[in-house]
Amino acid sequence: MSEFSLTNPPLICVAARVQFMPVESMASYVPALQEALRLNGYPVTVDPIKTKNWRIDEVAGSGMNVAFQEFDRWDFSNVEKTVIIRLDKLSVSILFTAYDHFANAEPHYRNIFSMVESVIQSLLPQVYQLRYVGYIPCEVESDPSEWVTPSVLGMPNLGELQRVNSISETSFETPEGGRLVTRCISLGPKHFTLPPDLLPIDAHVRYPLESSVPFLLLENLHTQTAHPTPFTAESCLAQLSELRRHNAEVFQATITTKALELWK
Repeated sequence: MSEFSLTNPPLICVAARVQFMPVESMASYVPALQEALRLNGYPVTVDPIKTKNWRIDEVAGSGMNVAFQEFDRWDFSNVEKTVIIRLDKLSVSILFTAYDHFANAEPHYRNIFSMVESVIQSLLPQVYQLRYVGYIPCEVESDPSEWVTPSVLGMPNLGELQRVNSISETSFETPEGGRLVTRCISLGPKHFTLPPDLLPIDAHVRYPLESSVPFLLLENLHTQTAHPTPFTAESCLAQLSELRRHNAEVFQATITTKALELWK
């Protein structure tokens, strides 16, 4: 486990996701899981919403077949709405909007994954994913390179040509065969400050979803194929801890010394 952590991280959201073999009967497990969550600190339930996914299949002789999937998603949370649990037939996700240290999030991970393990038995994980989304406001006079290293800022402004809504993306392959993508998104004011696939999110967020000043959105997304073992709370924690180690490496290489001093 990486020991790197920040006391005042510029985070909007930390999202951990475990994708498993599809459970078509997931709705039948929801009442028992909802009751377990309610009794263990997560009593808030939101009516199911339809989540939308693209499915891309290789079709022999005809290339790729792209299909659109729509299925139910159930959201639960603590009273403060700073810990969100999302469940659908393909995955369980835990989102933190008041994240500071892994040590403080770990009891939530263990508690929630333990309830999922107990209620929905024999899940078979396929993919683990850990995602950090950071928000860095930039005043008009501020240079983004004061916060983020120039190598990840993408194309600069060119004279009278002012960059708008640009995205710089770098991919890494980890020794374990995982894939880590870091994105630096430069947006003007009044844009949403969360990636669309995380919305809608009924949660208390540290920073407003709309901004009156330009900002950078810094996102690290690490994905790792699961080992062929059953779903357990401890295996999920071990995998997320490993994903976190590589995320921390990339984050430290992305931000400047000035930013690190401010956020540590």
